Amino acid sequence: MNFTDIFLMNRGSIFHVFFVFFVLGATACSSSSSSQSTPTSTYEGIAPGPAEATYCSTTTSYSSPITITGTATYQARVTYGTKPGGGLGNAGSAKPVRYAEIMVKNSAGSTVQCGETLVDGTFSLQMPNDGNTYTLYVNTRANNSKAVVSVMDRPALKNYYSLTTSFVANGSKSVGTLNAAVTGDILGGAFNIFDQIVETNNYLRTEASSCSSTYTGCQDFSVAPKVEAYWMKGVNPATYLGSTSALSFYLPGYSRLFILGGLNGDTDNTDTDHFDNSVIIHEYGHFLEDVVFGSNSPGGSHSGDKIIDPRLAWSEGWGNFIQAAVLNTSEYIDTTGNIDGSTAYIFKLDLETAQTGNDIPTASGEGNFREFSVTRFLWDMIDSNADTRFTGTDNVSGAFKDIWASLTKSTQGFKNANVAFRNIGIFHTFQTWLQSNNSGKDLSELIKIERQVANTSEYAQYVTTSGWCTYTITPYNDPNDTGSFSTANLHQNNDFFHIRPTSSGTYTISLEYSDSDSSGTEADADLYLYNKSARIGQTADIVAKSTSDPDGNPATSQTESFAVSLTGGTDYLLNVFVYTGGTLGGAFTYKIKMNGSELCQSNLY
Repeated sequence: MNFTDIFLMNRGSIFHVFFVFFVLGATACSSSSSSQSTPTSTYEGIAPGPAEATYCSTTTSYSSPITITGTATYQARVTYGTKPGGGLGNAGSAKPVRYAEIMVKNSAGSTVQCGETLVDGTFSLQMPNDGNTYTLYVNTRANNSKAVVSVMDRPALKNYYSLTTSFVANGSKSVGTLNAAVTGDILGGAFNIFDQIVETNNYLRTEASSCSSTYTGCQDFSVAPKVEAYWMKGVNPATYLGSTSALSFYLPGYSRLFILGGLNGDTDNTDTDHFDNSVIIHEYGHFLEDVVFGSNSPGGSHSGDKIIDPRLAWSEGWGNFIQAAVLNTSEYIDTTGNIDGSTAYIFKLDLETAQTGNDIPTASGEGNFREFSVTRFLWDMIDSNADTRFTGTDNVSGAFKDIWASLTKSTQGFKNANVAFRNIGIFHTFQTWLQSNNSGKDLSELIKIERQVANTSEYAQYVTTSGWCTYTITPYNDPNDTGSFSTANLHQNNDFFHIRPTSSGTYTISLEYSDSDSSGTEADADLYLYNKSARIGQTADIVAKSTSDPDGNPATSQTESFAVSLTGGTDYLLNVFVYTGGTLGGAFTYKIKMNGSELCQSNLY
């Protein structure tokens, strides 16, 4: 059945945190002399911008030096109350600025000393005892074994944030405590973003620095690659990509994450994320996917109570999980405004409790298509709370190494070169291997709890022309499914197969289906072939399709078929799509064929 559809890409979601994908024909960039100016360049988010200032890493020795000491701290607003009351409150106690770059400049602006803060925020620098006045800067940057990050204002400027103080070099002394506050310039926001990235690196080192000693081939974590984090007080970074939606997001392929600083200069009454640690770490989690173990997320609209593309469900579920793991809480918290204006919780979700925005799958296999099912599953792998939801029992804890092994192994892991269309079904495949071969955790009860399927049969099952096989779909009367791509029930009214032709050439791919009992109402099944991006319903990603109407006779078989030129060794996603815009139709069996040979399940990794 042919129809027109509007596909949502990162618009109108219940969440305002995204793994952003986009297609642009051109980019533009304009510069400004002030880091507090309003962004004007439509696609500044992907423009290279100026080179970032060189990191201050060279320590200078002086004859008969003096010692300058001090402490750098920051404050963050803390939440209070419960939803529907409460929100983002006053400043919490001061926390140390850890592992941050320090530079000292003379009156001419030349750098004369470099250093870094320690774990407790203290620092000690050697300076000449010359009686001159110097300015000391503690910056929102780190390039060391603890973290590699720069928190800056905007891509067109790349100015980092600093705590500063001046001193006269006339003897050893302390410059006292430099504190980044939650008001005024809100330097506390910039340093809080910085510290959440530091803390995530600390967590990963604690949990996975010796992963290979437990699971051969697991990638030991030391420090994540460089990330650029952009934030400005009162500024919505979505404007850098030509959008007006208030959101924080990560830009894959650019190692850039963007944190919402408010709207139109207002930080007290609008949505901000610089103190929402769940959001910050969630977005950094997308960065880790992108550069450490790989992601195939198509981006797009998503929410906790919606069946979505399993790749998106995995990606968002991972982001939700890693923030909970790092913060050691089962909650996901997102606020708007603060107590100095008007504030509220956008989200205050407990992963351990079924509630609006955090619902529970109802059908077998549905958990593979729900982001919070993925989140809860991963969380239950590491937490110590023994849940007893539904028919399963949470009997697993402390299994982060198991997770990390399945993500980072280059054989039985996400980094396997043959892996495509990453989703929790593939994760389960590797976890099953880990359990069988390396005494990994038995996750069968958790899988049962979340109504997931522990393989790729629900999505992107790899098939080749070997054997004979029949598949079945029983169309589901989903009240939210109006027949469009954006409302389609991807779980129950669709099947997805991963194909990779061995050689380039023209292939005829067909779908042959028939009513299961040769009576009743005939279903309308269509056949789509997508490229590796496979954004469902996106014309740019559809390689070929066949959408004929059935003949109306349930006693006869129906065929959808197309001839298409394919590239050998390239991944494609084949979609059997049940059109639900008309009469739903009954259960049907089908075969899919390539050049006349049936496509059946096979092993790729």
